[in-house]
Amino acid sequence: MVWPEAGSPSVGLGNSSSNDSWGDSVAVGERAFLGFVGVVMALVGGIGNGIVVVLVCRSAAMRSAINLLLAAMALSDTVILLLLLPLDLITLAGGGWLLPSPLCSAHAFLLNVMQIQGVAALSVICVDRYIIIVRQQEFLTPCITCCIIVVSWVVSLAVSLPAFLGVGIYTPLPLPPGLTHCEWRPREARPPGDLVFASFTFFVIYLLPVLVMSFSFAGILLKIRQNSAKIHSSDGRRDSYAGVIPAAQGDVASPTSARRPLVTVDLRYKTQTLTTVIVLSVVFFLWRSPLHLSQLAHAFSSHLDVSYKVYPWLLWCAYVPPAVNPVIYTARIKKFRNAVVDVFPCLLNLLPCTSSAMRRLSNPGAIYMIHHPRREST
Repeated sequence: MVWPEAGSPSVGLGNSSSNDSWGDSVAVGERAFLGFVGVVMALVGGIGNGIVVVLVCRSAAMRSAINLLLAAMALSDTVILLLLLPLDLITLAGGGWLLPSPLCSAHAFLLNVMQIQGVAALSVICVDRYIIIVRQQEFLTPCITCCIIVVSWVVSLAVSLPAFLGVGIYTPLPLPPGLTHCEWRPREARPPGDLVFASFTFFVIYLLPVLVMSFSFAGILLKIRQNSAKIHSSDGRRDSYAGVIPAAQGDVASPTSARRPLVTVDLRYKTQTLTTVIVLSVVFFLWRSPLHLSQLAHAFSSHLDVSYKVYPWLLWCAYVPPAVNPVIYTARIKKFRNAVVDVFPCLLNLLPCTSSAMRRLSNPGAIYMIHHPRREST
């Protein structure tokens, strides 16, 4: 990317002429509503995802492979909601970018990195569920998971860095009305290299995760259907869903042959977490699709600048998954709820669906009262 010169009008703060254009494109009531929703998402999602990261870091019992991936996704969501979303709120309230121009390009770069990192963690979770339920194997360990997280960070940076090396440009200041931060786009001539990079970014950040999730869930649902047919049959065999991976057929046929040890996998618990993963994936697909499809359309067409008027709505839709993910964790994962109560007892009264069992775990004295028998006077 080529930085603007010091004397160019695109350096520095947004000018007042852009405020009038913003007022014509995005109404005051619309900006007020988006600002209120943005503040709620930043508070709920930012604090919730921060709690997820703290829980996994503090508790050794929470550092399983799946929880490490959820913590990696929560970390990227925390950065998006507590660092990047407030900058968009400032632009929305001020009617233009009011901060130094380098921060505008850094916003676009960091948002791209965090989105790729978060969706990579979710894709790995889907593949892990597929391997456990369909293949009846468990290959993810905390060590392997940490290596995968490091690789995903490297890939995220590698995919986002070419924009700083002259591939395409970032939107110069002052921003067009409706655009809350600088956005990567091809150069005016639209050279093939810029279009290839735009297509590759769209493939990595959206299309590939959707294909991976769809393939994983299709295989899992097919396996569950086959297991249901076996359960209803009269053969009485339930090894395919009992959580025990049997030895090879040759080992069973020969009683004297050395049999491989049985590998026990808690398929019942792994299958219960599948619903949570499906909910996270559906939320990602529904709320992130409009923004990514709009960005791809902008990259290949120069006649869609009018769609910047609805860009704040598309961006706010993309901010919904990071904001609601901790709510999904709390509603769907019992271990997470118990860990929240153990580490943050003050949050117990804020949870709307807190059972009496959780309250007993947090404060047994509030439920049970110890009555000492009176001593009989002699």
